[in-house]
Amino acid sequence: MKLENILPRALGESDSDCASIFTSLVMAAHFERTRARSLGWRGVRPCASSHPAWTCRVAGAESVFGLRFDGENRDDSPEAGSCLRGYFSLYVFPPAESPLLDSFPLEALRFAMSPHYENAIREFSGCERELLPFLLGELRIDVSFAGNALALTLKAPARHRVLAADGIEAEDGWLVAPGKPECDVPAFRLLLRLFATLAATAEQQTGEKALVFRGMTSIPRRVFHADGTLEDCGNEKEILLSITASFGPSLAMEGENLHGIPNIPARHRPEELEKGDKPVLHVLTGFLGAGKTTFLRRWLDFLHGRERYTGVIQNEFGKVELDATLMKGDTLVEALDEGCVCCSLADSLRPGLERIIAAMPAEQFVLETTGLANPDNIMEALQGLRDLVVPGLVITVADALDLCGKRRVNEHPEESGIRRAQLQKADVIILNKSDMVSSHALTQLTERLRALNAGALLLPAHYGAIPFAELDAWIDAHGKTRLPSHTPRLMPMGTHAVTHADEGYEARALEFDGPVSVTDLEEILRSAGPGLCRAKGIIPVEGEGVCIVQYAAGQLEITPAPNEKPLDLVLIGTALAV
Repeated sequence: MKLENILPRALGESDSDCASIFTSLVMAAHFERTRARSLGWRGVRPCASSHPAWTCRVAGAESVFGLRFDGENRDDSPEAGSCLRGYFSLYVFPPAESPLLDSFPLEALRFAMSPHYENAIREFSGCERELLPFLLGELRIDVSFAGNALALTLKAPARHRVLAADGIEAEDGWLVAPGKPECDVPAFRLLLRLFATLAATAEQQTGEKALVFRGMTSIPRRVFHADGTLEDCGNEKEILLSITASFGPSLAMEGENLHGIPNIPARHRPEELEKGDKPVLHVLTGFLGAGKTTFLRRWLDFLHGRERYTGVIQNEFGKVELDATLMKGDTLVEALDEGCVCCSLADSLRPGLERIIAAMPAEQFVLETTGLANPDNIMEALQGLRDLVVPGLVITVADALDLCGKRRVNEHPEESGIRRAQLQKADVIILNKSDMVSSHALTQLTERLRALNAGALLLPAHYGAIPFAELDAWIDAHGKTRLPSHTPRLMPMGTHAVTHADEGYEARALEFDGPVSVTDLEEILRSAGPGLCRAKGIIPVEGEGVCIVQYAAGQLEITPAPNEKPLDLVLIGTALAV
């Protein structure tokens, strides 16, 4: 065993070497997405805190795991030689809706029902007091200063039970009778899959098969009183189990009574199909200014709050990477600009996908198209990319304000052109800005959309917000359904799917040498002509500083953005007079 394969520096150069070893193991596993998945990793995220901590998911476990580095010390005992021992607290966070929470302490159940639960999990190292009921075990990393030995050890109770000395009363009797367990959590079993994934990662990184040992001892069971005090219960014991994966000479601590076993239990054993598993690519479309980016940012917040990290490929019609600039935070964004991915940039989609998949081992990605893209063409192109991704859903964001607007011609704009193509191909229609039209107009529009695409899920939205749990449940329920986006549309002989070129759309970029007044900005938009559909940019505005400027469906929105770098103002439409 060579430590330099994991940590390419000498031990003792910091007070968190064992935390660095954990980080190195995880990072090495994630250099290739298929390698990470085959080992059992389903996502790892470091917490943004001064204290080293991580949250992660592994295959076969519904819960999110939390690891917090608690420190390390040197052991120069004769049994171990000279080694470093690092200690990590292990937390288990079940989903708020999981029946598993019924076996956790009542305080854990109470906190899981609060609106702060998901955010607390993501940054759990700053919420130790509230999340203490989720602390179930300990991970120890031992490493020799000679660099020739490494050991990983999990310790946790077989059943974590805490007795309620005075019981817990409910309105109609005892919720927990006096002297009975207030919780009964299978702690060791819950943590075993995480340990197995980490041990398998160490095997791959060291190039050696681990020697595996198990141990068992007993400790006093804990009992709490009505005044909140905790003490050991002298007449009841709790079984404490341990498992060690060892590489190189033994680093066992004095008094550890270990017995060898053949293999790492609960190790992830992927089928060959899963080893080559590909991420899902959803297509997010919608006409100019419908609110795709706003919806996407809210959807990502929902997904990332559940540790389901998602990459984004954004395509814009024009030279300005405005949407990619505004997408910040946990999301990795690949921008494809100055063209439309459904036609002129089709060849750029493959290298863009390859770059983002290599950089982010996520289970799903979202392609946010330009507002002028026809999803018919995109879904056809994705058939040639099945070696990289599995085509997912088409989600179309519709602009209720735009579709209900008064027009001299084409009273119902969803009945023709790009808008119709986007709505007909949708598996899910997000009816955005539904709060900005009358209830009567909204009802009529909903009926027209259902007539246009009866198979799609239709969800009204306010500023991009929808009940995302409902969308999640619908996606799960329709995973094997023949959806509109996956149903081929046979075009009449000699015709093709409509594109923005057929309708004469173009983009113009305006650059400003200095601040522009709101009055001048309104005049620019007015003089662009009746064909103007969309304007967006980051420009200096008089009296406001640098601002995000957005125009769609006759509505101008100016939002201060003092920390952003100015970009051109892009106008998109037909027969633009600029």
